[in-house]
Amino acid sequence: MTKPVKQPVIHYVVEGNENAPVIVLISGLGGDLRHWQGLRLMLQDQYRVVSLDNRDSGHSERGDGQYYIKDMANDVVALLKRLSVGKAHVIGYSMGGAIAQELAITHSQLVDKLILLATYDSTDNRAQDLFRGFASLRGDLNREDYLRLTLPWGYTYEEYEKPGFVEEVIAEAVNDPLYQENEAFTRQMEATIAFNSRDRLHLIKSPTLLVFGDEDIMTPMRFANSMVARIKNAKLFVIKGTGHLFMRTHFREVSEAIKNFLDQ
Repeated sequence: MTKPVKQPVIHYVVEGNENAPVIVLISGLGGDLRHWQGLRLMLQDQYRVVSLDNRDSGHSERGDGQYYIKDMANDVVALLKRLSVGKAHVIGYSMGGAIAQELAITHSQLVDKLILLATYDSTDNRAQDLFRGFASLRGDLNREDYLRLTLPWGYTYEEYEKPGFVEEVIAEAVNDPLYQENEAFTRQMEATIAFNSRDRLHLIKSPTLLVFGDEDIMTPMRFANSMVARIKNAKLFVIKGTGHLFMRTHFREVSEAIKNFLDQ
């Protein structure tokens, strides 16, 4: 018999218009709610914005064993229940997009519109080796060396050419008091690897927007094409000249695409 996974204490923030429709923001691997700051500010006038730190990140409780994307989706379900939210728009980035898919598949009554940013429907052998390699290096290298080695997977050549940009990103992470512990990163990474929604995407009933960077080498366009073909009511918005971490480099394009989709 599978041992039930303990429900952790989840840190969250609620902002914006109390009487407006609810939007939930779900972060990616190693991220926390601070990474949504620009979008949170943009959405606050028209929505009640709920952002959270996934288990094992930010100010949320750390785990004591392996868990799965479905467990992280259940964390969001419990939070919505606590806030007496019956239905919400859900936005998920990367691993957060996997959590959002799980919500839309297994708790469809809770999801109004679904927005999936730079995400995936199933990992492959290449991705598994890549992420496990990241986790191993994270334990072997100091923070700055690890970032210099892995950031090129997230940003493009053109983004690297912007004066001072990469140094700014590295300095923020090196001095981040909430930088995720290696053990927590590994647990989230294994949950990310184990996720597979490909044969269940047809169960998503929500109108869905997929946003991908055309030069993303972590969640490449083949994932976008696979997902838009399987989700019944899906649209694909492609950002030119950007990779996986486009929320920082192409925020205006992303935010406009999100706003236009929500306003429809």
